[in-house]
Amino acid sequence: MNQYFQKIFKNGQPWRFKKSHSKEDRYITWGLGIDRPFYFSSKFAIKNKSITITGTQITHDHSWPIEYSIVKKSKLGTSIKYCDSVIFYGNYSKGEFIHTFNIPSGTDYQLEVFNHFKYHSTGKIQITQDRNQSPS
Repeated sequence: MNQYFQKIFKNGQPWRFKKSHSKEDRYITWGLGIDRPFYFSSKFAIKNKSITITGTQITHDHSWPIEYSIVKKSKLGTSIKYCDSVIFYGNYSKGEFIHTFNIPSGTDYQLEVFNHFKYHSTGKIQITQDRNQSPS
């Protein structure tokens, strides 16, 4: 087997199925394009009225926006309620961006990543619960 296939297949399984336990595991990796301009995370709860996102993004133009929103979708997924949003422009490949959303505590929230239909963009993001605020 050549080196390319040795990297893809490790222990008889494709590398993408291998689970590791590094700090990178806490990051959600996303990729968007013109045909798929939205990414929705799995549902999560907000406990102390705020969460923080930390991440990186790569776009093909420094003026292109990537919007990160905390949303709630209807049970059938036919409507979306936007709770809070932030926009970061261009690349954050070497330095991470950080933003704290102040959202009422509750369940069934999702993170929506939207590239405004601007070609291909990729990134990774981590969602953490803020512990500094006391629960109400």
